[in-house]
Order: sequence, then C-alpha cells, then structure tokens
Amino acid sequence: MNLTSLQNHIFRKIDRPLFGSLILILIIGLINLTSANQLDMTNTLSQIINIILGVTFFYSICNMQTRVILAFAPWAYLMSIVLLIFVNFFGIESHGAQRWISLGFFNIQPSEILKISLPLMLAWFYQKNAYKINYRIHFVAGLLIFLPFYLVLTQPDLGTSLLLLWGGLIIIFLAGLPTKFLITSFFGLLLFSPFLWNSLLDYQKQRILSLIDPLSDPYGSGYQSIQSIIAVGSGGIFGRGWLNGTQTSLDFLPETTTDFVFSVFSEEFGFFGVLAIIAIYIFMFYRCMWMTSKMQDNFSRLLSAGLTVSLFTGFIVNIAMISGLFPIVGVPLPFFSYGGTSMVVSLISIGMIMNLYLNKTLIAN
Repeated sequence: MNLTSLQNHIFRKIDRPLFGSLILILIIGLINLTSANQLDMTNTLSQIINIILGVTFFYSICNMQTRVILAFAPWAYLMSIVLLIFVNFFGIESHGAQRWISLGFFNIQPSEILKISLPLMLAWFYQKNAYKINYRIHFVAGLLIFLPFYLVLTQPDLGTSLLLLWGGLIIIFLAGLPTKFLITSFFGLLLFSPFLWNSLLDYQKQRILSLIDPLSDPYGSGYQSIQSIIAVGSGGIFGRGWLNGTQTSLDFLPETTTDFVFSVFSEEFGFFGVLAIIAIYIFMFYRCMWMTSKMQDNFSRLLSAGLTVSLFTGFIVNIAMISGLFPIVGVPLPFFSYGGTSMVVSLISIGMIMNLYLNKTLIAN
C-alpha cells in the first residue's frame, strides 16, 4: 500500500475541510497554552495527552456504525445522571464548586459529558416518537433537560447549566415546538425572573451586577473582567507578540489556561490574530451546520444540530465573557482551553457529526 492509498484509507470516513480547521485550532491552542503557562510545559504536555485521547475517540466514532450510537443514547444519558449524583456526594471541591470525580491519574467532569449525552438522549427520544410528536412529548423532553440542569446548577455551575438548558431547548424547538409556545414561555420567564434572581447565589448575583459596572468592585467580583478587558485591549492591532503579554507574565490575568485563555491570545496576537482564529472557528461551525442541513432523518438532524449549537454557544459565551459583554460564568473555549473532559467531549462531538453526515443515507433508509 503506497502513501496515497494509506492516506485515503485513514481519511475515508473523515471530512477533510472540517478536520483541517479543527487541527489548526488545536495547534494554535497548544502554542497559546504554552505562553499562558509562561513556558512551563506541564499543562501543555498534559493537553497533548488530552488531544491524543480525544482524537482516538474521534477517529473511532467516525468509523463506528451509527446504529451503535443510536442504541447507546439512553445508556449514555443514564450514566451521566448517575455520575452527577455521585459528584454531589463524593466529588472533588475546587474554587468553591464540587464538579469533578477523581480517577487517580485523571479527573472527569460529568457536566461536560452531558454536552454529548443530553443532545444524544433528546435526539433518540424524538426519533422514537417521530410519528406522535405533541405537547406531551415536548413536556417529557423538558423533564429530560431539567433533571441534569438542576443537578449541574447545584454544584454550583451556572454557566454549564445554562448551556445545557439552551442546547436542549434548541433541540425541542427544531423538533417542532410551536413558535407561539416559545413566545408565551418567554413572557412567562420575564414574570418569573424575580424568583430566578433570588434563587441565585450571592457571588452569581455580584458577577451579573459587575457586568453592568465592573469598577463597582474592582478588587472583588469585577477583578477578573477588568483584567481580561485590559489584556484584550492592550493587544492593539498586531499584538505584543508571543510570550510578551504583560497581563500574563505579571500574573494580573486569572485562570490564564482555562476561562481566560483567549485573553492571553488576544493580548499577544492583537486584532488581526483574533480575526484569524475567529474566522477558523466560524468556518468549522459553518461546515458542521452545512452537514446538519444534509441530514435525512430526525435523529441525525437533531443530534448534529444540538452538538453544533453546544460548541458554538461555548465559543460565543467565552469570547463575550473575556470581552466584558457577558458575566464571568466559567465556560471554557472549545478546543482551546486547558481541560481533559472538555477537550475529549468536544472532539467526540465533532466525530459524531462526521459519522452522521457520512452515514446519512444509511440511517434514512
């Protein structure tokens, strides 16, 4: 087998434009992570292991029979719920939140796994009830969303819980929920908003208030937002250059490898660098949505759309968060922020979208 034949064999189940943009983001992310750690390679090497593990799952899912994914859907959801309950009793606490399960050499974050298992469950549920979709079916789907939403919210993890809620509601809408119901629900939510506000923890309220005026508490709840905005603004047009970001090197910017990793990139590569990486992300999401538009059955269409919306929302929220447009809610940037579970889950999501697209005719038949 010559080199060309080997390449064709390896990439026969992989969409090359999507995979190419993904690899480009991963490489840039590793370069940026090295700078965020100020040349300390510990996290970079760990992230490389995360990527290798994620790509292994990604490639396996691309070559998996789609009916296996369909059959696994309810079990994946049930496993995620069990893990969330386990976290509430035996999870690791860090930064005031209990979100992780220790496996000795590796920590997993069940709330991240739900970014796959919840869309998977909803797509499976609507596929099973494709010929009898009504308000009762939508109500049951809402319950499937509310359970993990509540469990994640109590960790507490407001950002991830809202992402799960948003992604789930998008799937219900695409499954045929009437627009008039959405409008009515929106006004109902406005009336219910005082209760929602009172249910938030004090630090969550303060973060939202700090969005309106970060300078009201510059050394407390507004500190992270202020330092991030300074980092983004100081990058200027062309940036300060790799390893030359003062907000990072002088330790003003918090969480430089996770929530604010893109602030590091913005300071070092400036406006044009930000435009370039955003363009790559937009192309990747456009390719995912184009694939979704070609799906020929409910399961593929809803799952692919749900996974794409989840990744895209994480991207938008993180960019808006570091720019001071959204409150600080602790949402990682897909494929860029340091994190094992987040990286593996994001790569699995892309693998599932590719699998569904390449097998769309088989599923429909």
